[in-house]
Amino acid sequence: MKSFLSFRSATCPAFAAAFLVAAIVPALAQNNVTLENLKLPAGASKSELSLARVDVVNTNLSRDEVARFFSSDLKSADALGLAARMSADKITIRGAGLAGDEAELTFGVFTAEGLNKGRFRKATLDGFTGAFKDAGKPVGSVVSKAIELENGNLGPLIAAAQANDLEGAALQLGRFSWAGFEASFADADVQANAPGGNLVKVSLAALNGVTEYDGDIPRKASGEARGLVIEPPKASGFAMGLKAFGYDKLEFGFTGSARYDSAARVLVLEDYTLSGVNAGKLGMAGTFTNIAPELLTEQDMAKKAAAGLDVGIAEIKAKFVNDGLVEKGIAFAAAQQGKSPAAFKAETAAMSAQLLPLLLGGDPSALALAQSVQSFINDPRSFNLTLKARGVPLPAARLAEINDPAKFLALVDVTLKANQ
Repeated sequence: MKSFLSFRSATCPAFAAAFLVAAIVPALAQNNVTLENLKLPAGASKSELSLARVDVVNTNLSRDEVARFFSSDLKSADALGLAARMSADKITIRGAGLAGDEAELTFGVFTAEGLNKGRFRKATLDGFTGAFKDAGKPVGSVVSKAIELENGNLGPLIAAAQANDLEGAALQLGRFSWAGFEASFADADVQANAPGGNLVKVSLAALNGVTEYDGDIPRKASGEARGLVIEPPKASGFAMGLKAFGYDKLEFGFTGSARYDSAARVLVLEDYTLSGVNAGKLGMAGTFTNIAPELLTEQDMAKKAAAGLDVGIAEIKAKFVNDGLVEKGIAFAAAQQGKSPAAFKAETAAMSAQLLPLLLGGDPSALALAQSVQSFINDPRSFNLTLKARGVPLPAARLAEINDPAKFLALVDVTLKANQ
């Protein structure tokens, strides 16, 4: 009896542990789910999204929950709730297509990795193609190359959708990359049989960006867009306006970078440069104080604008390098006045030297500013403009109230250097 009791007392904990494991493991089990030939609604225009095959690897959702998620309106409370708690090692979607009265889109393979309660480590889409219709007639098309996202957080967006308040929606991305697209759409004001047709052509070579976060607050960000081209139909009013200015299309890009110190509440715009082919480059930089973290995370534009009034402006710099834009502008303005470009340039330069000191209220710095403006007009190569608050940073609200140049120059040190 003693040996039996000893055996039972020794083995009871083992039996209890085995029982608990048997009860808990099924509840924690991860599932691999494959679904095929799915159809789900996509918006109010009677569109339908079809998915040929969905593979979900190592997910915490049951097969029924995965099926419900991929077969219902993604704005529904059930789908949003499932998205908020879903985890999975990987989701792969093949053969996705959107068909409706206004558009038909075909998507390449989509993959998402490292999903956990609204967050994901990486997501890629191997491009897409589409055709757009109006009353059954083709009005445009698009061909997109690959899109790649990393370290994303859909949690705030899901929460906003659950609260039915998409004004507060936000999407966090650590990195994004778009290999570009080509698209065209009909200009409704131009006949299809007009010389050159009626299609507006838009293309992008690349779009990239990186953001570093401190919790929900962006700490550092940079981005670049290359080869953005907009070419209107030749018979359009837009094209005629561009032609009068010396262009048949717009070709431009931008670079930008900024950093934020939440402890000091200082935002430094290191670079924002807009460049145009046969036009030039305009770069901006600046230092801004009293930037509350909410100003960077708030999605309500009214609240953001109100918070912006408290921002302090310490310094703003602008640099322009001309590559034909000024000459085209002078030629356009001269033609409007029936003058030669040389005559218009000479008159404008002389007028700036005379009028700027008067407009600036006789400030001691006005003469130097006028001379720099005159130098640039006569030889439009480049200029550097610096606005620096005298003393403490100037509140944006106060700046907005200034309507007297003399008062402005009393608070802000303005320097302009041409062709240096």
